[in-house]
Amino acid sequence: MSPGRHRSCIAAMLALWVLLLPLLLTACGPTNAPTATASTTGPTDVTYWTADTTPVDIQAVNQIIAAFNKANPDIHVTAGIVPTQPGTIDLTALMTAVRGGTGPDVYLLDRFTDNQQAAIGLLQDLSRFGAQRLESDYLPFAWKEAQYQGHPYGLPLDTDARALFYNKDLLRQAGVNPDALSPRHGPLTLDTFERIAFKLNKTDAQGRYVRVGFLPWEDQAFHTTWGLLFGATFVNYKACQITPTEPAMARAFRFMYDWSQRMNAPKAQTFSDTFYPVSLPPAQNPFFIGRVAMTLSGDFLLSNIQEYVPKLNYGITYIPLPQGRRTPFTWSGGFSLVMPKGARHPAAAWRFMRFMAGPQGQRIYTKVTTHLPTWRALLNDNSLFSGPHVFFKSILRYAQSRPPLPVGAQLSDAFDAAQQQIVLGAATPLQALHGVDNRVQPQLQAYCPLKK
Repeated sequence: MSPGRHRSCIAAMLALWVLLLPLLLTACGPTNAPTATASTTGPTDVTYWTADTTPVDIQAVNQIIAAFNKANPDIHVTAGIVPTQPGTIDLTALMTAVRGGTGPDVYLLDRFTDNQQAAIGLLQDLSRFGAQRLESDYLPFAWKEAQYQGHPYGLPLDTDARALFYNKDLLRQAGVNPDALSPRHGPLTLDTFERIAFKLNKTDAQGRYVRVGFLPWEDQAFHTTWGLLFGATFVNYKACQITPTEPAMARAFRFMYDWSQRMNAPKAQTFSDTFYPVSLPPAQNPFFIGRVAMTLSGDFLLSNIQEYVPKLNYGITYIPLPQGRRTPFTWSGGFSLVMPKGARHPAAAWRFMRFMAGPQGQRIYTKVTTHLPTWRALLNDNSLFSGPHVFFKSILRYAQSRPPLPVGAQLSDAFDAAQQQIVLGAATPLQALHGVDNRVQPQLQAYCPLKK
């Protein structure tokens, strides 16, 4: 998951309040959060917390909880939203609640951080519930992301894939035939893509951008995407060293840096600040309102298009590739269900986790959110995929993923800061990447040696 998927947190929470109030017992902080309580006369109460305020995701969770509660009358699951800082992987509220004995039974966690949260002792090892017997049911990379030291600490809920979305009308206005981007022709080269993107840029009389073709640092176009595209490994497990200055990551940062410089970094940043604010309402996505002609995003964008701009004339194609490369590229992330330490009713919580992250829950989640399932058998159920969603399922076989690390969140945050530096022109790519190394490597030392 990237910062782009969290930016709408505050605005979305306000917009959803009326919708969610009858459905959720919301938690605005640890002191007001719902706690798991046992009843001698009624069902066992299980609390589920999430920081995801995306409307369609909340709808899916509501449906899953309703289905579980109906099928399991001896358990009653309620859900709460916990606050996070938009654009960050912030678990402060969860950590505070767990320390205070008021944490949830189940939490929705950005899966690539499972390893880290397990390493610091925040999560329960699910081996005692026999979770390891489920390994073959899940996509291998998703299962691996939810592990720490060979033990399962989460159940993968969903995954995704990334592709290039393009506005056909804006391309035609700029004299570009949209058919040139059709996936029938295979991936574009980065050089061809860049020429098309800059042709779509538009400025006003003062030279300010009022429309851009593409920004390689917004939405799902960011350091992880370009790093994986160019072949970054992120870590040397044997040496217990992160590798932010490796040639592939340096090339990724050089790509973003050169693009920003060509656009004029201050003007590009002004456009980003204007149309990609931290609390961006989903309906105001710059791609939806014609301010950005092409965006690199995931299948999760499909449900928002259907909700907010169903008449948008758009296409989806492969991520552009470096010269000489032909095999399509994408990468995948996703979320998992974890059980924090101190869960009041672990046995009941495990039953809910099995349901939500199993075929029953994932079937609902896939249909409602247009995410992709991690339960392998569901990928063969064609009834779950229609329209553009089929394309994303088809490219999942090309997907790469980030290596799970006990400092995964710190590394991501450090890359975010380094990316901001080079986009602003405040540092060269190598200067920024050396800063990542200096910031995160000392934190990794506490976990050496690493187990791959």
